[in-house]
Amino acid sequence: MPSLKTRITDLLGIKYPIIQAGMNFVSYVSLAAAVSNAGGLGILTAIDQTPDELRTNIRRLRELTTNPFGVNLVPYIPRYKILCQVVFEEKVPVFSHGLGNPFKRLDMKKPPDMVFMPTAGSVEQAVAMEREGADAVIVHGMEGGGHVGSIASSVLVPKASEALRIPVVAAGGFCDGKSLVAALAWGAEGIAMGSRFIATHECPVHPDVKMAFLKAKEAEAIVSSRYDGFRLRGIPGEKVRHYKGWWSRPWEVLPGLLGMKKGFKTSFWELIKAAGDLKAYHAPVIQVAVGSAMARNSLSGGDLKRGFLPSGQVVGRIHDIPTCKELIERIVREAEEIIESIRVRFELSGV
Repeated sequence: MPSLKTRITDLLGIKYPIIQAGMNFVSYVSLAAAVSNAGGLGILTAIDQTPDELRTNIRRLRELTTNPFGVNLVPYIPRYKILCQVVFEEKVPVFSHGLGNPFKRLDMKKPPDMVFMPTAGSVEQAVAMEREGADAVIVHGMEGGGHVGSIASSVLVPKASEALRIPVVAAGGFCDGKSLVAALAWGAEGIAMGSRFIATHECPVHPDVKMAFLKAKEAEAIVSSRYDGFRLRGIPGEKVRHYKGWWSRPWEVLPGLLGMKKGFKTSFWELIKAAGDLKAYHAPVIQVAVGSAMARNSLSGGDLKRGFLPSGQVVGRIHDIPTCKELIERIVREAEEIIESIRVRFELSGV
């Protein structure tokens, strides 16, 4: 069996330096358990769960895997503080977090047995997270799917690796052994993958989404802030390719708000409170609601024509739907073969 040890495998207690991204409307128990059981780190999304559901799903994960796993949260969702409390009470091994430091927001110290691994889109953000106590940082290049920054992985990963003392995990454009070797050469200790894990047997997205990934080209995954108010990379459906924002389709506002209320399983009052947090990110709540509905309708409902399918450019390199175990072991095996072939090539050349 292949093996590849780095500082991130030691820190997280995992077999392989491969992490599954905490994707909204995607990273549920079945996927997270499969990745952790395969030797990577599975991450459960908490964004659309009630506190009771999150607690139940964390416990389900513990029943399905004896290996480490994580939970992902962002600060602008309804019931954020209560969901964080569940994560702490359930003693989740790894806390994956976007947009800042949850412990600073909650005015508390990080639990001593928890690994805090936030995501950053720039070197400045990554350095700030290290300064505030992060144990590792996922740096997300602009090639990646979902919410992205503006720096390519080939620039962001080396600069972050040089600037930080803690382990760096590379995200955005990674899907196989070649890209794992590239990340290691750039100074990262592992890779995080989102789009590649969507096209796996255990991922609970609509089957049409997986088939769409096999057919998609890298150029189809575009970046736009028109869909949910943030810089979002993905594949827009043919009926929303020229979408300009909620004001251009006002008839979708009420269904979007109702969809957001249903999707987050919350009340309008809690949505209004969450809207206040969104002001810090300059994202209008109406646009967030409509955009979230588009993504949810694609990922869960299979509406690929009127929805928006979050995806990285790496979608152009996805050609099959393996199990998570097959995928992870294939990536590590390929990486080891490439590393060995490079070593032999330089030995034969006398370098």
